Parts: sequence; C-alpha cells; structure tokens
Amino acid sequence: MGEKTSVLNQSALAVAQHLADHDGVITKAQAAALGMSRNRIQGRLDSGLWTAEASGVYLSAEHQLSPAARVRIAVAAHTGVLDRTAAAWWHGLIPELPSPITVSIPRTARKQVVCSVEVEMKSRTFPAEDVAVVRGISVTGLPLTVLAASAELEEGISMMDRALQIHLVGLTELRASLSRNSGAHGMRQARRLLAAAEDVSESAAERLFAKLLREYGITGWTQQFPFCGMRLDFAWVSERIAIEIHGWKFHRDNRQWQRDQHKTNVIGGAGWLPLIYTWEMMTRHTHATMREVADAVNARRQ
Repeated sequence: MGEKTSVLNQSALAVAQHLADHDGVITKAQAAALGMSRNRIQGRLDSGLWTAEASGVYLSAEHQLSPAARVRIAVAAHTGVLDRTAAAWWHGLIPELPSPITVSIPRTARKQVVCSVEVEMKSRTFPAEDVAVVRGISVTGLPLTVLAASAELEEGISMMDRALQIHLVGLTELRASLSRNSGAHGMRQARRLLAAAEDVSESAAERLFAKLLREYGITGWTQQFPFCGMRLDFAWVSERIAIEIHGWKFHRDNRQWQRDQHKTNVIGGAGWLPLIYTWEMMTRHTHATMREVADAVNARRQ
C-alpha cells in the first residue's frame, strides 16, 4: 500500500511539474505517460480541477487561459505545427499573439476538431529543416517563420529587418528556406521582401522614391545634391528641403547611423527642413508618405 501511495505521489508531482512548465496544459497521452490512470484523469475533470479544451487536451484550473496556453491547446488539439504569425509570436519576433492562432496540419489529418481557441489551419507538410521544437511546441524554424509572417503582418518589413539586424537569421538562411518552400502560402510576397533586403546599397530605395515622386507629380527636386561637403539624396533647393532615404536598418552599422545623425543636424542647422523616409514607409504607407512630401513642398513654396 505504501509503495502504491509513493508511486501515486511521484506521479502527482510529475504532473504538477508538467503543468507548471507547460502553462497549465496537458494532454491525455502526456498524463498517461506521467503515470495517471484513465480514472484519475476523469476524476480531475469531474472535480473541475481540469477543463477539457479539446478532445484529450486539458487546462488546469490553477492556470489562466493565457496566450501561451492558447497556443499549446491549438497545437495539441490539431496535432499540428505552429506557423506564420503565431510562430512569430512564439519565437518572440512580435509582442502580441495575433488571432486566430495559425497552425499547419498534414494533408491527411482530420480537419474538423472542436477546440476552445480559434485556429486558422492550413494543410501542408514542412521540410524537416524548417521545423523546430521550442518550449515543447512544434513550430516552424526562425527562417521560415520570418518569411511567412513578414508576408502577412502589416509590420512584416520591420520584423524581417529586426531579425536580420540582431542576427537572429541571415540572408543565406532565408534564401535556403525560401527555396525549400517556394510554392507555399505567402512566399511570393516574402520573395519580394527578401529581394529588397538583399540590396546592400540604398540605391533601390532611392530609385523607388524617385519613381514615386514622378507618379505623384511632385516636381522641383534634385538628386544627390552637394551640400556642406556631403550629398543629399533628394533636395528642393529653393524650398530648402532635404530628404534622406534609408533602406533596411540591418545594412546600417553604428558608424553609418552616427553619420546619419550628424548629417541631419547639419541640414537642420543650416535652416533646411530635414525629412527621412524608409523602404517600409514607401512600400507599406505609400500614399501617406507622398502626401507628407507634397504638403512639405507646398508649405515651403507659400
């Protein structure tokens, strides 16, 4: 009897530790592997200590239905791989968990699953190189996550730029993952973003800005105008407006950043209006950006 009690206590401790480590979420299979019988599992459900969030997926009443718990429930309920925007949150690339939770499941998996959290499913199988286990969850690896989420998120360019800037991923890794998943959802947009990121110089961003100036009928500008021993990307000399174009931050080291600050200070100190626009502003907020430029030019002309 004592030996049986000891085993039960050890099982209870193991389950408690699992719940603490997994945001209060446990599956029937996990509970059984930790020594819980079917009757003990049912007893916890009957007493309200656990609630069923999906078939065979439970949440401890001692834990809140936190964002992390919702992710664990979604993945466990569908036996899937966390991907796209939800994967970006799990990897710490974005601050808030988007809804619905994005999960991919094998094409042969059962599609109709009753689950307490809203899930957006896609049927697909990933190459082994593009799946990782992070904090006990199957999730797309960082390179594929960056590519897929950048194609869906409004701030996708900034997210990819930050990941490159702090060396979470590299261009080589992103290219390899894109090649392995070239036909997947969102990869066309991801390919365009990656092509923009790979342009080491800012010439592509400057070419885009010049194109937009023409499209919006904004005139009177000079490109690469000599100014105080420097060159301004775009200048309206009569109006005394200087515009600098920045591409992707990860291409700019600290010394370049310091030069940029000095240049802006010199422009402002000379009585000119300094404005800065980025690749993201030009591609994600095109109309607002060009409206701002036009308003600045018109205001100075008056």
